[in-house]
Amino acid sequence: MLGAVNGESSPSIPDLPPSASIEETPRVLALAEVGKPGKQWTLELHPGHLGLVEVPGTPPYVILREAVMKGAMLIESMNVFVPGKPIKASFKLAPDATATLAEWIGKPALVLFYLKRRYAWVLPVALIWLVGSLPIAGNPASGAKAVPFDVFGFTLASILIGSWALAKWRPHPVLFLVDSLWFLLLSASLLKDVLMDGRSKGWLIGVVFAGWLIFNGVKHYRRFRGIEITR
Repeated sequence: MLGAVNGESSPSIPDLPPSASIEETPRVLALAEVGKPGKQWTLELHPGHLGLVEVPGTPPYVILREAVMKGAMLIESMNVFVPGKPIKASFKLAPDATATLAEWIGKPALVLFYLKRRYAWVLPVALIWLVGSLPIAGNPASGAKAVPFDVFGFTLASILIGSWALAKWRPHPVLFLVDSLWFLLLSASLLKDVLMDGRSKGWLIGVVFAGWLIFNGVKHYRRFRGIEITR
């Protein structure tokens, strides 16, 4: 959380653990406020919280550890830190500062965040696919043809629903590999439809997107494998 006084966005320090007052000198990272060239802030890395300082020597905005990757966000791919309310600003970090902050956050918190983000959109897609795989009776009178049961599509949808449930209630880094396999099967199916069944080549865009998700999933698994996730 970030401090506020009299309803205004001003620094304050909430109740911190007793150990927070007895600690070594914290590491300090330099931040540049996005959209305001030349305006520099600093970020202090304490064991239980972050201290975001606008002007040296003034009290910091305090961000408790448990709020990071929930309210306050580190966007690693862009080297950007977004502290959240009441500071309506984003901050650019150097790549080595991003790595340092990610190390402070810790892999357990990061892997849980990436799993939640990756699976946030999955359930609606899986349910639509599941329903679309069911057989539909034809109507000879109107000329409507029967649609057979799509075993492959039903299996893919079921795997995705199962992965979503595990990501929600029993998260584990191996799920990055599971959904990478899912996207690999999806890519193979789309390629077959385009190359052998004459489907529109526009579906190749989906193949490229799925390929990116496969690469991203494998990369996350290699980074986080062996990490125990506690909730």
